Amino acid sequence: MHHLGEVVIHRQREKLIEIVRKFVNTGQPYIIIDFPSNKDPGHHASWLGLSQVLREVTGRMPALVCGASQNIDEIKETPADAPIFICGWSDFGDLRAGRDDLRCRLMWKYPDRTIIQMPQRIHFANESLKEYAKRTIGRHRNFFCLTRDDQSFELARANFDCEVEAGPDTAFGIETLKPFDADPLRVLYVMQPLGEDDDVDIAKARSIVDGPLTNWINGPDSLSRLRMSSIVSSALRHGFSRTAMLAQHREDVARRYVDYGVRILSGAERIITNHLHGHILCLLLNKPHVAVARDGSNLHAFIDSRTGDSPLVETATNAGEIFAAMSRLPYEIGGTWYKSSRPMTVGPSIPAPDLVPQPSIV
Repeated sequence: MHHLGEVVIHRQREKLIEIVRKFVNTGQPYIIIDFPSNKDPGHHASWLGLSQVLREVTGRMPALVCGASQNIDEIKETPADAPIFICGWSDFGDLRAGRDDLRCRLMWKYPDRTIIQMPQRIHFANESLKEYAKRTIGRHRNFFCLTRDDQSFELARANFDCEVEAGPDTAFGIETLKPFDADPLRVLYVMQPLGEDDDVDIAKARSIVDGPLTNWINGPDSLSRLRMSSIVSSALRHGFSRTAMLAQHREDVARRYVDYGVRILSGAERIITNHLHGHILCLLLNKPHVAVARDGSNLHAFIDSRTGDSPLVETATNAGEIFAAMSRLPYEIGGTWYKSSRPMTVGPSIPAPDLVPQPSIV
């Protein structure tokens, strides 16, 4: 069965590799910071994709991996030419404040290190937090900011005295995913709880198109435990290095949470989601889906400018539009994709240009 998201995924992954190669080359040591502190499969997909791309470009494991809560003093023991890559699963400026923000702590403590914020959303709760980040970045002079959406790009370009570039979410570094065997399910809702900025109350839609609802962020704690398989895998490839074992463990944990999310999505014929990473994992899995969010949302802006040329996704801004959006999605029968009761002609010729020109480094 042809993968209807392949062109989009390939384009995003190639852009991600191009960005990474500006900072590291074959054999160069590097550091990955900010391992996800939650159980969200999408956030772990960002770590897994970044990890895989960096290893592909450099041909080696990281010199150090850290979570946000770990002591960053260990960076002193790594080679001086090792750039620091910050995984972009969280929002810059929103979840942590001022001096407690990981990025600010890194810039103050390591003024001579190259620090790269991988693509993410930027949103500040107030002007004072934005001004503090602005001063810290201006003082460091070797900070590179990559944004995931156009609104964040404009904010960073207008306020930060550093190089700014728009880039894809690092989850695209995973490439394509294969679904697990699962009982067939007509419709699945993968939704954040009410109260989020871009959320839409879909109770009306569920009364018309029934299907189970999951927020998918509460995977079992056992997925994060250290397993002997991680130790053996690391020892066979890299010897008994504590750093390599920890890096392998973190990558394996990220893969388990991604697999957990994939298992949830695998049986559904149609998926309705307001998660950005719900949308991205549906693309990686070749799953038709509806991205529902309010007018002007970051989710829809991301789709319009980066991934909307895939026939796998339709958008809706309210519950009443969801049913119509679902009717426009393709469906598969016997390995052939159909749309409006007609077989689709698919292949490498599927249109691939970006819908909106991507901003380049300023």
